[in-house]
This record gives sequence, structure tokens and C-alpha cells, in this order.
Amino acid sequence: MSKTLKGAFLASILVNVLLVGVLLGELPHRVERCEVRQDKREKTLTQLPEPAQTRVREEMERLRKDNEPMRERIREAREEAIRILTTEPFDSVAYDRQVNQISELRGQMAKHMAEVVKEIAKDLPSEQRGVLAGMLRRPPPPSAK
Repeated sequence: MSKTLKGAFLASILVNVLLVGVLLGELPHRVERCEVRQDKREKTLTQLPEPAQTRVREEMERLRKDNEPMRERIREAREEAIRILTTEPFDSVAYDRQVNQISELRGQMAKHMAEVVKEIAKDLPSEQRGVLAGMLRRPPPPSAK
């Protein structure tokens, strides 16, 4: 095995080990943020009258189920982008294509969510739409520690 091939092989292993470390290190924080976000949504939902609460929960659950195949496609595209990133020689055109695909898929998910929210909101009075908007608002980013 040539020195260049050995170096590329070691670099690939190092990048993969670092990637796994970052992913595993970030996982507990992601789970915690997800739980906090879910608790905030549920608390906000209780400000709506019962029929609206049920409708919002049902629509959000339907949205989650509808978007699951799209999330899977995003995961696959992300994995492919990582594979391209670590392959020698680096193919910048293929990498750009994957990044664009991920962006398009995320855009499709956002558009679908906007449509569902619009359908929910059109039957709600103004003050209840304000509660819905508060539920959809992203929390501020965590402060640097």
C-alpha cells in the first residue's frame, strides 16, 4: 500500500471516528431539546378550547406522519453527502447536488407545514391563532456555556 493511500485511509477513519463522536455527543442534547419543545407545545395548546386542541393535535400528528418519508429521504441524502465528503477524490459537483437536494426536501417539508397551519388557522379566531403562532415559534438558541 502506498504512503498516499495509507494517509487517505487513515484520514478517512479519523473523519469517521470524529463524526461518530460528534453525533453521539450531540444526541443527548437533541433529545433534551426535543422534550422541552414538546412540553412547551403541550403547555401552549392548553390555552386553546378543547375542540381546537384536539384538531391541532390531530393535524400535527398527521403532518408528522406525512413528513416521515421526507425526513427519511433527508437522512439518506445527508448520509450520501457525508459519503461524498469523505471519498477521494472529492467530487464538489456531487456534493453540491446533495446539499441542494437536502435544501429542496426541507423546503418541501416547510411548505407542507405552512399549508397545514393555514388550514388549521382559517377556522380559528384571532386570539386562538395567536396561541397557535406561539406554539410554532422556535425557542431561542441555548446560551453558550
